[in-house]
Amino acid sequence: MGTEAGQPLETILRRKEFERKAGNGIFAWGIGNSLGSSPEFAKQAAPSGNIDVLFSPMKSPPKAIDVTPTQLVLWLAYHSRERGLTDLPIHMLITSRGSGASGLSKRSHYALLCERHEEINHDCDPCVIDATCARNLVSQNPLGASQVTAMVKYNISSSDIQEKPYPVAFRARMHSEGFVRLGTPVLLNGSLLSAYKELCQASCADAWLDGVIDLKRRAKSAASEQSLQQSLFSSI
Repeated sequence: MGTEAGQPLETILRRKEFERKAGNGIFAWGIGNSLGSSPEFAKQAAPSGNIDVLFSPMKSPPKAIDVTPTQLVLWLAYHSRERGLTDLPIHMLITSRGSGASGLSKRSHYALLCERHEEINHDCDPCVIDATCARNLVSQNPLGASQVTAMVKYNISSSDIQEKPYPVAFRARMHSEGFVRLGTPVLLNGSLLSAYKELCQASCADAWLDGVIDLKRRAKSAASEQSLQQSLFSSI
């Protein structure tokens, strides 16, 4: 985890803690790459059915496009395996950088649905993992140098020397479907962008929830209006 969509990690963690509180321990974490079928494979392989999600700060500096993106996109829905395209829970807010002139050419973004009942900024059991002990759960291959998010099987090394240590800032568990593909992207610009920036300054979980509900309502209205305009244009 690191700087994303123009926000430093500390800002993201702050708003995710508000999201977690507003959702009674449930929050979402946006990711840029697909995990394919590996989450379902993991659920079948885990005797308890519980899948841990470990969050580790990125060691490399963030890319310029993540620090200062030209466009921001708000995602309003996800593709449920049982219900099809479904609105995200009212307390969840997932954004990403856009791509291209319109920003909406970025059509692929994903999220981890997580559950944690302690504060995100504090872990009573901090640890360090060794990346050399992790293998891709499905292929059993070592993790690539540029791997950002992966479903892995971890075999603890008996050696005291860790070749590729990564600190774990906090951990959670996968919730419900666990991994989802997002849908209904809305470009954040004008008044929507201003409302989003104001929301990120919320001082408590209640204010956060009120702001998220309002922003999503306005974004849905903007998306409907945009869809109508496109429909009218195509019918001319």
